[in-house]
Amino acid sequence: MVQSVAYTKRTISFWLAVFVVTYALPVFWAFGDEGAVANNDLFFTNSDGTAAVFSNTFETPALHASGADIVPVKAPLFDEPSLLPTSGDNNFIYRLVHRLIPGDSPRDPPPADINSPGPDTANFPNSPFTLQKGRSYIESSPIVTSRAGPGTPQTWAWSFLMRTGLTDDCEFRVFSGGPAVVGPIDGDPSYSGFAPLVFDLKIHLWGEEDWLYYPSVGLETFLSTNLASKPFQLGNQPGISILVAHKFPGDIHLEWNFGYFGTNDPDALDTLSESYLGVSWALQKQLSKKLAVFYQGFYNGANGNFFPADLVSGLGGYWSATQRLGLFATYNWSLDKMGSPSGGYSGFAYAY
Repeated sequence: MVQSVAYTKRTISFWLAVFVVTYALPVFWAFGDEGAVANNDLFFTNSDGTAAVFSNTFETPALHASGADIVPVKAPLFDEPSLLPTSGDNNFIYRLVHRLIPGDSPRDPPPADINSPGPDTANFPNSPFTLQKGRSYIESSPIVTSRAGPGTPQTWAWSFLMRTGLTDDCEFRVFSGGPAVVGPIDGDPSYSGFAPLVFDLKIHLWGEEDWLYYPSVGLETFLSTNLASKPFQLGNQPGISILVAHKFPGDIHLEWNFGYFGTNDPDALDTLSESYLGVSWALQKQLSKKLAVFYQGFYNGANGNFFPADLVSGLGGYWSATQRLGLFATYNWSLDKMGSPSGGYSGFAYAY
């Protein structure tokens, strides 16, 4: 009972902190002092002597009273999405989605672009942004490895993610760890098979990629199924996750996710109420138009590529090889000396 009360207090404290960071602080900064121009506004005088305020805040009575033009500040995109059409833009999946789902269809299909919104499996957290209607990605990591540790076997897997935009703000996704091999441990033999299929729906709630400071938010719901080889069958496990992203000056991007997931205990397949909290994060710096590096981590499981440890951090890089193709690689290590001591993954993402 004492442990249960302590866990409840920690959970309440966590959600309170999330609320303050995501909502309360931006609103506090935004309103500032209504008696004057807000502190984080940029105040300029035009050549004709009129005032212009480049505002990162909500419009206040003081700004209106000043007679200044109010222009929202947005972070410039270092890697602007390409507008060049490519062969295959009007492919079968694009036409099928637009035929089956009502809505306006552009005369010319938007070009496939691996940088808009970008791959989700390059780092641990998922982006809140979604693919345009009819556009698709396939993301695959042929090398997902972890070293053996205390009570934890060595593993290898070939994971994949297939995602398609159903609308501009909603995408359907299918994910799996793919073929996997688990090494021997403590006298138990190694085994292999196909990891569970996960069916996923991601929704973009609000925010734009070029917003400065303010959070862009998405919602992801998924179901890990029993469609797997016998050694990997753990029952149907639901999950839900909030996806948050922030853009900062200097081409720095922060993504973090938090959510509750179904039990991961093979001895409690039907006790889906025994959910656990998972958090993941990544801080990325764009070095050039094509190259980015990031620091990432998670607690209680990453969203995508599997790593058998509780608290993990790592470093990685992403290279946009072409308009359609992106390559990524990471190296990660355990912070709590539990599970696998280290491991990594590398793969590619292709837009079509």
